[in-house]
Amino acid sequence: MLESLLDDIPKLGEARRATLLEQFGSVTAIRKASIPELAAIPGIGPNIAESIFTYLSEQPKAGQSINMETGEIT
Repeated sequence: MLESLLDDIPKLGEARRATLLEQFGSVTAIRKASIPELAAIPGIGPNIAESIFTYLSEQPKAGQSINMETGEIT
């Protein structure tokens, strides 16, 4: 089983993850979505949309890494 950044978002179960990926096509596209765009997806709503947006905006982008000594994203 592959791991995804979406796996660790609270209240985002398998069905909601699948719906998001169907609608947006990738985690990269989900990252680019606004809270209203996320909230418009059936089963998501404003509270979960905000959780998704906040969580993904705090995670390093693909190809980036975190310097564990400084916490800097490189």
